[in-house]
This record gives sequence, structure tokens and C-alpha cells, in this order.
Amino acid sequence: MKKVLVYGLGRTGISAVKTLSDLAYRVYTYDKNKQRIDQLEGYDYSPISESEILDKDYDFVVKSPGIHPKDKILVSLAEKYEIISDIELSFRLFPNRKIIAITGTNGKTSTTSMITHILNESKVKALSVGNIGEGILYPMYKNPKAVFVSELSSFQLKNVKNYHPHIASILNITQDHIDWHGSFKDYIESKLNISKNQNKADYLIINADDKILKAHKKDFKVRLYEFSSSKEVDRGAFIKDGAIYLRDDKSYKLAHLDDLTFIGRHNYENIMVALLAAYLYGIKIDDIRRSIKTFRSIEHRLEYVDTIKGLRVYNDSKATNVDSSLKALASFDEDIILIAGGYDKKIDYEDFVKAFKKNGKLMILMGQTKDILKNLCEKYKIEYLLAQDMKEAVGLAFENASKGSILLLSPASASWGMYDNFEQRGDDFKKKVREFKDK
Repeated sequence: MKKVLVYGLGRTGISAVKTLSDLAYRVYTYDKNKQRIDQLEGYDYSPISESEILDKDYDFVVKSPGIHPKDKILVSLAEKYEIISDIELSFRLFPNRKIIAITGTNGKTSTTSMITHILNESKVKALSVGNIGEGILYPMYKNPKAVFVSELSSFQLKNVKNYHPHIASILNITQDHIDWHGSFKDYIESKLNISKNQNKADYLIINADDKILKAHKKDFKVRLYEFSSSKEVDRGAFIKDGAIYLRDDKSYKLAHLDDLTFIGRHNYENIMVALLAAYLYGIKIDDIRRSIKTFRSIEHRLEYVDTIKGLRVYNDSKATNVDSSLKALASFDEDIILIAGGYDKKIDYEDFVKAFKKNGKLMILMGQTKDILKNLCEKYKIEYLLAQDMKEAVGLAFENASKGSILLLSPASASWGMYDNFEQRGDDFKKKVREFKDK
């Protein structure tokens, strides 16, 4: 019987324990904050303490993606055992599963959801897994005939060894998670790992407008497709005359932008990746055309909330880095009142503040990064106010709003320190906004 340590009992760890237990592995678990949890009731596993962790004999260790590479326990374990991620284990256990893998700094969840939507609308059973929905392993174990559309983070991809998706995409690469990776170079290399084991029988979809991806274009050993919102591409998807086109051996007009249910160039880029992935999987053009028109925006991703006292409100809490917020700002021509700031991931905010100057009316700042943003606002002569919490931030926004403006939550920062996750932050924003509806 093989013995495995699952280090970390978050979403991926729980999925790993359930799968390995059902496959009759001897499963040990360690989590600094919890031992037995409700989701694992009925599964056979043995929680162990930190003092025991190096005394056992494991065939390998499955680590939770977010555990820092320099975590002292992880470093000690790595001296004795092979450390792998859940995505690596998924490929080793289920090498014949159908996988479409998505990574990038921004747009992963939207793109993953779009692909899953198109496949399911086309009568192909598809499941969104990874950073969206359930951890990868248990759905793969329980649904052998499904297509697994996998949203993959740089944390998961950092230690890729054998993982090999048949269809993959890198949406974009900009600075993020430098606090975890230690350098932008390591972050870039982790993202590129999605194609590490691909070959000429596989497909990779990349952003033709991304400088980093263009620099690595010759390194990919795959059938390469590109997408662009600014120019035509030889093979892939692009926007022309207000419509999305797909070009391969022939060209197809797939949808007019006005027919889509979402806004923003970044969302148009995401849907281009989704339609390309579906096309490469084998979905018929007519089914793709029909499916993309019925996709609805995802919560917390440039989500329209309401119009209150003439102020249109959008929740973009998922914007946890500069590039994501830049794309949100570029989606509007109206005056913007922006709520920004949060956990400091040691990234550069200068481009974000400079971009706000175009049609930004007021920036309301909170969280750890508020002083960094405050200094940049003063440098670029941008009006700002400081807030202690979301209630105060929303109140200041309505006090300073004018009819026809946009109120946008797009923090360019992670939620930690104020909220457990971006969903909680977005929900609080919407709750506080709606409290003003009846005032």
C-alpha cells in the first residue's frame, strides 16, 4: 500500500484526500490550523502533528498550492520525499483524462467558465476544476468521461514534472505574486510550465499582444494559435469591424461584440480563447456561435451591480493585481469613482494610478496599500480619500458621486488583511452599495 502525506487541507487537499482514500492509499494529513473536517467524514485518513511529520515514511507528498516554497516544514520534507502538486498527481493517476488547461495573470476564471459553458451547451459534459469549483482530483476520479477545464495558478504550475494538457492557453503574463515567487522571473517560468510537456500533437493558445509571450514564442513545441484584440492573426482569433473572427484553414465570423452579454476588451479576449479552445476540441462552428451569445458575466468580475441615484455600480473584486484593474478602467469612458487598495503583494502600482488619470474623478483608498497609492495619487495630482473599511469607502463614493458616473470596486490588490477572499470583499461591497438604494 502506498503511503502519502497531504500537506494542507484546503480545497485541493480535501479533493486529494477523498481521491487517495477511495483508491486505497494510506493517507496522512497535516494542516497547521485543522485536523479533521466535515467534508472528509467517512474517508479513511490519519491527521498527524508537526512533531510526527518527519517520522513517517511516504512515497510522496501532495502539497497545497498556496504553501510558500520556503515553508520550513516543506523544506524539511523536500530533503526526504518527492513533493508534487495536485495537478501533477492528477496526471499521474488519470493520464487519459481529457484536459483543457488555462493559466495567465488575469482572466483565468472567466475563460475557464466560458469554455465549460460552450462545451456543455454543445452537449459535451465539461467540468470547471482547479482554482474554480472543486479541486481537480476528485472530479477526475468520479467523472472519467468528462472534459476537465482546469484553471491553473502559478503556484500549481511551479513544480510541474509530467503534467501534460492536450489543449492549453496562457492568457497574459504581468507582475503578480512576487511575494510568493521571490522574483518576476520565477513567476514567468511557472506560467510557461503549462506547456512544458506539450508536443507537436498538442495545442497552445497565447496572447499575440503580450510582450513576454511573444518573446517566448519560439520556445513552444506545439501547434500554436494566437488571439488578439488589436490586430489580425494568421491562425487564431481576432476582432475586426466590431466582430470576433476565427481563422484557421478558413475564416469564420463568430459573433458581433454588440451581441455579447458582457463588456470590456479583456472579456472579449477571454471569449476568443474560449471559442478557440472549443474549436480545437472539435466543437462545430455553429454550436460555438450559438453558445457564446448565452454566456453571462461571472460574479465579482466587472459585474454590474445596480444603478443608484444615476451612479452605475460595478463589482470587480477579483481584480487583485494591477493588470486586471487596468483592464477594468479601460472598459469605461465615463467618469470613474474607484475604490482600491488591499493586501500588499509587493507589486508596482504606478501604471495603475497613471491610467486612472484619464477619466478618473476620485480614488478612495483602503487596506495595506493605501499609503502607496496615496503617494502616487499625490505625485500624479489625482484626487483621493482614505477609508478605514468598505462601509466608509462606499459612503464617501456616494457623497462625491455625480449622475452618469461609474462607481467601480477594482482594488488592484488582494483582499487579505481585510477579508478572507475576494468573494467576501465583493459581497460586502454589494451589500454596502445596496444600503444606499433606499436612502
